[in-house]
Formats: sequence, C-alpha cells, structure tokens
Amino acid sequence: MDGPAVDDDGLRALARNCGRYYLAGARAIGKPWRVEEDLLLSDLGLPVPAPPNNATIIREPDGRDGAERLVGRAVEFFRAARGGGFQVWSIWPSVDLAPYGLSSGRTPCMVREAGGKARPVPPELEIEEVRDHRGVGDAWDLINGAFLGGRARERLWDVRVLSDDFRIWLGRVDGRPVTTAAAFIDAGYVGIYAVATDAAARGRGYGEAITWAATLCRPDLPATLQASEMGQPVYERMGYRRVATFFVWVRGERR
Repeated sequence: MDGPAVDDDGLRALARNCGRYYLAGARAIGKPWRVEEDLLLSDLGLPVPAPPNNATIIREPDGRDGAERLVGRAVEFFRAARGGGFQVWSIWPSVDLAPYGLSSGRTPCMVREAGGKARPVPPELEIEEVRDHRGVGDAWDLINGAFLGGRARERLWDVRVLSDDFRIWLGRVDGRPVTTAAAFIDAGYVGIYAVATDAAARGRGYGEAITWAATLCRPDLPATLQASEMGQPVYERMGYRRVATFFVWVRGERR
C-alpha cells in the first residue's frame, strides 16, 4: 500500500538518513568514509557487495554526465581499500547506472507516521536495548547470518557504533539471540535498519516485535525503512506505507 507522494526535499531527507546510517557505522569503527555534496560513501570492506559497502546519492545528479562523474568517484573511493563489490543507492528513478557496468535492483522505501502503540511481544521473547560489547557482537552475528551468508570473516561492529542516534535492540529466547534491529535517528526520521532474525526462529513474530522496539524509540518522530519482499507485508501491518523506491545499483567487484 502506497502513502502520500514525497517532494524532492523529502526524498533528500530519506536518502540522507540511509547514507548517514552506513557512514556512521563505518566511521565509528575506523573504516573508510567520505562525505561529498551529492554522495555519502562508506566501506566496511565486506567480501560481498552488501549494502554496508555503500554509496548513497543524496542529490539527484545532472543528467548522464553527472551520473558518470558520480560513478567515477564511487569507483575511486572503493578501489582505495580491499574488499568485495559495492552498492550505489539512489532514490531518484532518473539515475541510470547500467551504462557503467552496474546491475540494478529495487527496494521500497516506507514511512510510518509518528506515535502509535506496538502489538504485544511474544511471551517467550525478551527484548533489550544493546549497551555492551557482547550484545553488539550477538547482533552482528545475526546480521552476518541473515544478510551476508556468514561470509564476514570477523565481527565488524563493536560497542563503538552505539550512540544516542545509533541504537540496537536484541531479542533472546531462553537466553539465545534470535532477532535484532537497529535505529538511526537523523534528518527528522527514525531509520530502521539491520532487521535480522535467525532462520530457525522465523515466522513467530520476533522480527515484528524487534522492529516495533526500534520504531518507537523516538515516538515523536516518523520512522522509515527499506523493505524486503518478505518483510513488506509485516511493515504494512505496522502502519508503514511505501512513499518511494530505492534503486540499488550493484558492482560485483571493486577493481
């Protein structure tokens, strides 16, 4: 279900929240990052072209020449360090990076109005906000398994990523970590990221419960997220509505 249209200023705010989330994670742990007028770049050096090897466009480029220059700067940035491929995210459909060897995908950008009340948490699930190194490590292990196929060779997040604006929640059943989500507060939104549930624990409402915890961490602000096909119906039930589309351009190798 779609929500109201978003003007260009609104699109820029949504793009900034996304790009700054990835940038904040890289900067906190000493990985490469760069801020440009129209592009936010961050590089966790992951061995696969997953989103944290990220370039997010925060201003629509001026035609084909602008897109070509943008890709050139992204390639130059990622070539400076080792790792797998990278992704370039654009919330503007006019950006076409296929001529420069990038393949495309799409993910809905969804927004939920501020406030509201969460559904009850499954009784066996204990949710806590992460505040220590162990909790961050447990959250990273879930993310690595869900999004990276376990291919990250080390835990790349540690307690340094936590701040007033970068928060993580963890859900446990019988003491075992089963689900996690992060919230990044920026550009007038609570951005929801890294919602991951252990494969053996899916289908029990854990992902929705942890997403509620992150969504309502600042009930005075609207929330935004980028939905997977599996997650979109859950988010719609929570009151999220699609307002735009992120076009995800992928380059499989950086060199």
